[in-house]
Amino acid sequence: MNLKNLTPIRAGSPGCRICEGVGFLLEENVQNSSSGVLVLCSCMSEACRSCPSRGRAPFMIYDESQNRMMSCVCHDAREEMNRIESLVKKAGIPAKYRYRTLDRMDLNITTTSEQGFFVAHDWANHLVSEWERLGSLRQGLYLWGNTGSGKTLLACAILNELILRYGLECKYAKINRDFLSTIRDTYQKDSQIHGMEQTIKKQFMEVEVLVLDDFGANKESDWANSQLYDLIDSRYEEEKVTVLTSNISLSDWKDKAEGRIFSRLMEMTKEIHLDCSDYRLTHAVHTKS
Repeated sequence: MNLKNLTPIRAGSPGCRICEGVGFLLEENVQNSSSGVLVLCSCMSEACRSCPSRGRAPFMIYDESQNRMMSCVCHDAREEMNRIESLVKKAGIPAKYRYRTLDRMDLNITTTSEQGFFVAHDWANHLVSEWERLGSLRQGLYLWGNTGSGKTLLACAILNELILRYGLECKYAKINRDFLSTIRDTYQKDSQIHGMEQTIKKQFMEVEVLVLDDFGANKESDWANSQLYDLIDSRYEEEKVTVLTSNISLSDWKDKAEGRIFSRLMEMTKEIHLDCSDYRLTHAVHTKS
C-alpha cells in the first residue's frame, strides 16, 4: 500500500512509481499478520545492496574515495520506518489494528441503522486531517454501541493516522486491564511496579492522544470512579485529546461519580452512537493501491 497520502515523509527516490518518494510501503498480505508491516520500497532496497548493515542501524557504508563512513542511500528511509514502528509499538495498539487506516474501511452503507459508523468515520477523518489547523479546538470522541460495531477499529485508526501523519506519541488502553488494574498493581509489594502509581498515571495523563477502550466496563466503585475522574479531568485541563469507546451512552455517566465524569466528557468529546450491525461480519477492511 502506497503511503504517500498518509505521511509527509519523502525519504525515497523522487521518481519511484511504487512509493512515490516515501521510501517504504505498507505490505498488507503478510503471513501470520492481520494488519501488515512496513517494508522498504524496492527503489531503496535495490540501491543499498552494498550496505553492510541492511536492516540494522546505523545504516552506514564505507566510502573509499573519502576514506570515511557515510550514510547509505537507504539510511533516511530506514530511520523513518523504524521511528514509525517504534511509535506504533509504544502506543500499544493491538496487533489486529496496527496500521489500519480510515481509507481502508468499507463505507458501503446499506441500511439507515449503519449511518452511525459513517458519521463516526467522518468525524475521525476530520480530526486527523485537520489536526494542525484545529489546534486547541481539537475535540475527542465518545464512541458507543454494541460489540462489533467498529468502535475500536475507528479509535485505533485515528492513532495509526496521527502517528503516520504527524509522528505523535499516542497510547491505547483497555480501561480495566491496562489502566485500573495497573494502578492496583502498584499497591502490591511483590509487583515490579510497586510504588510507581504516580509515574503510571502521568503516562496516561500526559500522552498527546489517548484511546480508552471499553470505558465503563469496569466494576463500579468509589475508588474506580475517582481514578477515572482524575484521569479525565487532568487531560481536560491540559487540553489533551481523548477517544473513548463504550457499550453505554454518555448520559449513563450522569449518575456516576456525582456526574463529574459526565460533565467533563460532555465538553471534551463528541458523542456518536454506532447503532449498527456487527461491522466485523458485514464489512471487509479493504486495501487501496
